[in-house]
Amino acid sequence: MTAAVQCVACDDERAAGATFCEACGRRLVTCTHCGGGVGDDGYCESCGMMAERENDHAEDDAGALGAAVTDRGKRHHRNEDAAFFASSDGGVDLVVCDGVSASARADEASSLAVRICGEALASTEPVDAVAAAGAAVSALGTDRDSPACTIVAATVRGSSIRVAWVGDSRAYWVPSAGPATQLTEDDSWARHAVALGADPETAMHSPQAHAITAWLGADAPAVRPSAKDLDVEEPGTLVLCTDGLWNYLIDPADFADAVRGNLDKGPLAAAQALVAFANERGGADNITVALTPVGGPRGVLR
Repeated sequence: MTAAVQCVACDDERAAGATFCEACGRRLVTCTHCGGGVGDDGYCESCGMMAERENDHAEDDAGALGAAVTDRGKRHHRNEDAAFFASSDGGVDLVVCDGVSASARADEASSLAVRICGEALASTEPVDAVAAAGAAVSALGTDRDSPACTIVAATVRGSSIRVAWVGDSRAYWVPSAGPATQLTEDDSWARHAVALGADPETAMHSPQAHAITAWLGADAPAVRPSAKDLDVEEPGTLVLCTDGLWNYLIDPADFADAVRGNLDKGPLAAAQALVAFANERGGADNITVALTPVGGPRGVLR
C-alpha cells in the first residue's frame, strides 16, 4: 500500500503522487528522502530534511534548435538561477538570470525576470526586454526587502545575434574551431577597476573582484542595459550562462573546448555536460546555461 501524503495546511490526507490538496487547494510537495509532506519552509515535516524543490534542476529541450539547463549546484540550499528558451520560425530567444544571493527572494526575482524578458523578446529588442524585466523586478521591492538578479538575454534572427545584459551573467560566441569570444562585459568591480587603469591580474584576485556594480532590483543604481550585436559568417554556438559555470572556465580556449566537447550529441547533451562539469569542479554556485547552434544543420545563416 502506498503511503498517504498529509497536507501541512489542513491535515487532509491524499494518496502519494497527488499534486494538490482537494480539501484546501494547497500544492502538495513530497519529501524525496522519506515521502513525507513538505512545509512552506522547504523542510520535510516527517524527517526534517531539506526537500528538493522543483527548480533545483530543470531542463528545456528544443531539439536541434537548442537547450537550457539550470541546477542548484553542490553548496547552495536552493537554486536562485532561472532560464528561458523559446524558438519559432523567426528565430530563437534565450534568457539567463542569476539571483543575487545577498537579497531576499532572489529566486523570485530571477524567475520573474526571465519570464517577463522572454515574453518581450518575441516583439521587442533585447535591450528593451531587459529593461521591462528590470521594471518588473523593481516592483517586487518592499520597505523590508529588495529582490534582485542579474540578466543576460539574446535573440538569433538569421545570421544576426543581439545581446543585452545587466550584471555579470555572460554571453559567448563559440565558433566551430578556436577560442570563445565573450560578447558581454561584466558589470563588476574588477572590470571597472581595470577600465580605470588597474592591473588586470591584481584586480581579478581582489576580494572585491566579483562584486557586481549593476543589477535588476528596487535598490539597483539607475542603469541602461548594455547591448552588443554580432553578425556571424560561420557556424558556431551562442552560449548564455551564469558565473556558476564561467568561474570554472575563465580561459576562452577552455570554454570553447568544453562547449564543443558534447555538441555532436545535441544541444541538450552539451548543456547537461557543462552543468556536470561545473558540479564536478565543486558546484560552488547555482549553474545555468542556455545555448543554440547558429549555422550548420540548422541553416540559420543565410
